[in-house]
Amino acid sequence: MKGFSVIVIAALVTPVAALAADWTVYSYPEAGFSIQFPASPTVEKSTIRTSAGVSLPKTRYVVRQDRIVYQLDVVDYSSTDADATNTISETEKSFGAAGKVTVAIDARVNRSFGRELSVNGNDASRSAVAIFFVNKHLFTLVGQALAPNAIEKSGDAIRFQESLQFTGANGGFGGFGGFGGPGGGRFRGGNPQSFAACQGKSIGEKVQLNGPEGPVSATCTLFARPDAPPPAPAP
Repeated sequence: MKGFSVIVIAALVTPVAALAADWTVYSYPEAGFSIQFPASPTVEKSTIRTSAGVSLPKTRYVVRQDRIVYQLDVVDYSSTDADATNTISETEKSFGAAGKVTVAIDARVNRSFGRELSVNGNDASRSAVAIFFVNKHLFTLVGQALAPNAIEKSGDAIRFQESLQFTGANGGFGGFGGFGGPGGGRFRGGNPQSFAACQGKSIGEKVQLNGPEGPVSATCTLFARPDAPPPAPAP
């Protein structure tokens, strides 16, 4: 009888555990993105003050579960003249104060380029970070696995990092055929030709890329950004 009780209890507990592990895609078309969370996120509205002293509206989407914090902050820069390169760079530097940045690479989501980081926190946490600046909005995603089992939990933090997708008109710059491929999907490290062309060069410097229809003028930002879409192939 005792063994039967154990089986019944296990049968009751297993569906709950499976349900807790379920991830769901949450879409926010008005903000132009979708993302996966393991539970329904809390949406918090506030403001932040930039280094220039400007107050900007911020929306935070957050879930705290099983010693992991899943957080996406979206800051509206549309009232400023902020640009993607400097805003992303400034945001990336801020993570160095909270721990050691062990990985920092360029990344692309759909047609938008940004940065992905791995941070070993001073509090023994492990964070997977993504930073994008799309349509004058700064997206800062942090999946933070907390001590004492941060390493074991970091897989879920990375899954959260990789789930961000931009939707609707939110495509950012780049993504022209022949340079970024079709507008869709997620890529780490960006386009090899674009980054190779700008190695050792300064932001704003002109370079040339080899497009499907011939050379294309480009400008170095986080990568070699085509100055105009390549011409359509002749019929």
